[in-house]
Amino acid sequence: MVDEAKKEYSGFLFVLEGIDGSGKTCACKELLKRLTSDGYTVIHLREPTNESQWGKEIRERSPKGELTPEEELELFIRDREWHIANRILPALKEGKVVLLDRYFFATGAYQSTVTNLSWKEILRRNREEISSPEPDIVFILDVPAKIGLERATGRTGKANLQFEKLDRLVKVRQAYLEIAENDVGTFRIINSEQSLERVVDEIYDIITDTLIMSE
Repeated sequence: MVDEAKKEYSGFLFVLEGIDGSGKTCACKELLKRLTSDGYTVIHLREPTNESQWGKEIRERSPKGELTPEEELELFIRDREWHIANRILPALKEGKVVLLDRYFFATGAYQSTVTNLSWKEILRRNREEISSPEPDIVFILDVPAKIGLERATGRTGKANLQFEKLDRLVKVRQAYLEIAENDVGTFRIINSEQSLERVVDEIYDIITDTLIMSE
């Protein structure tokens, strides 16, 4: 948990992470509805963005497999730098609850499997080079790679050539679990094999407990 005394803002940052097909985006949308109905001021953001020039380039070129791992890593960091300055920090300073679909932990998990950099180095760069705000809690929606791939490719009928490969997702899932066990952040691992409703219930309970305790 982020030390409340050290926070430079009154808002809360909750991040949903996981391999492709883990259910992050659907869970974020449901959490947005529930928390908003409870009276909280909530904003749902996702990375890569579809606003900055770097985020747009990732979304355009990554699915086609056009980016080298090194190019992709730099684009993610630049896009995130823009996102923090223009969306994440302003919302946190306004006291909003930010639900973020992927963050620098995703970059660490994915890019560490295809570059010579460890996830520790990638997370360090994000924290030190662009001063990424630390999440209050990172929820890792954990699902076996085979199930995640079936969900992800079944959703679109085709695979993202950059990410959606079984052997890579196996490594990415392992990287996420290593991050949760060894990194300095606050993590909760959620079993995402269960129904979306149960996943959302579990995350919702943890988030609301956190918000109530801070009042």
